[in-house]
Amino acid sequence: MDIDVTGIPLYDILTTPHGGRSAFAHEKIPKGSPVLHCSAPYASVIFWKFRREVCAWCFAYAFESGKRKWNIKLGEDHRGAGGAWFCSEGCREACIRENEIFEGQGIGWWLEINGAFERLVAQMGKSGKQDRKPTGRSTPAGALAYLEDTTIKDLTPEYVDRAWGLAEEVAAEESSHERKTKWTEVLNELEIDTARFVLDGLVRKAVEDINPTFSILDRVTDAPGYCMGAGRWSNLLELQDNEVALELSKPYMLASSIRVYRFLRHLATSLSKQAVRSSPHIQETSPLIYLADQLRTSLATSSAARSLMGRDHGNTFGIWDMVSDDKGSEMLGWGAYVFGSYF
Repeated sequence: MDIDVTGIPLYDILTTPHGGRSAFAHEKIPKGSPVLHCSAPYASVIFWKFRREVCAWCFAYAFESGKRKWNIKLGEDHRGAGGAWFCSEGCREACIRENEIFEGQGIGWWLEINGAFERLVAQMGKSGKQDRKPTGRSTPAGALAYLEDTTIKDLTPEYVDRAWGLAEEVAAEESSHERKTKWTEVLNELEIDTARFVLDGLVRKAVEDINPTFSILDRVTDAPGYCMGAGRWSNLLELQDNEVALELSKPYMLASSIRVYRFLRHLATSLSKQAVRSSPHIQETSPLIYLADQLRTSLATSSAARSLMGRDHGNTFGIWDMVSDDKGSEMLGWGAYVFGSYF
């Protein structure tokens, strides 16, 4: 892959001696030269506890402006905000403009999907015999319970693939009873944040499938240096998959990742059934119907979710506040900037 600025290649993306790929300059690049500008992350998440304090568009932190939280919601007449809050009307308008899949149809689909996510999180642990107060511990489906005791010695590629195959079977069974069964397992904060990150990536993939010309995928801004959009699914898949490396360092992540997948499949199933009946104003051409179908298709197997979670580790950038280093900066979330991952 050549990276070109004003017709002069500055560097290539090449395989490194230690595996993976990185950027290699053709020649010395003067200090301060702009080499890459990414207009958007492919997928991102603001930590659940900070979602009212960090702008969903520019990631501005409310405390840095002397405020406790932002008050501008994406949809003023919608119950809840779908997890999106903004520092200004300008950021809110930019978010709407950049995420409108088809001109004139707005982004009500975004509110519906993220609102459903928030409702499912609020529902956790409140049904059946579970304690109404979440403890952070999950009760996995019986067939998957053994994964909670996974050790490093267990983690062969065959063991991992069998676990995911079983997870797909369990999730399919759960989805078939979705009308009667509510999600009751409790995800911890990291799992909730990971689920939102994966959902963001799956929505981006679904948007690409629905409208391949969607501008934010490839949009090049007029910023100095080589400019890239959020990228496409194929660009994401070019990043190194670190699934096994992550699980070998943290064996509990296999069960955790499978729990995230099952949660999202449950969400997608409920969305696909609600899309045509949730609101009388939703028409047959509504993006929500197409997106719900695409999400359900993407989550019919674990492949896409695994691809995102496997590339999360080692390929994402932290979203940090801007306080001086001596005061200790706080991480507010993370984002996958596909083209920036090679640096």
